[in-house]
Amino acid sequence: MVRWEVVDKKIGITSIMKTNILAAIGSAIDSRGPNERYKIANDIKEWLESTYGKRWTVLIGDTGRYQLSASQYESKFIRVNETNLKWTFDIFQQIP
Repeated sequence: MVRWEVVDKKIGITSIMKTNILAAIGSAIDSRGPNERYKIANDIKEWLESTYGKRWTVLIGDTGRYQLSASQYESKFIRVNETNLKWTFDIFQQIP
């Protein structure tokens, strides 16, 4: 089974960024375990900010029971489903 399903990716997220973000999500989950959502989100946020600049937000919800409506800075937004845990990640950079 494929671990990642990219549901939405705006043009501000390049292919390289997407690959790196998926790796960061996987690393955070693997190092923290599935009972540490807040710490996983914070680890990913800190990595994003050190790699791509400030003002990133990482939200984690249960797939199918979670919906975000927001506007993103420079189309820097990606929504990813983690299929094993059935989590949805919304990751975006806020307006500076």
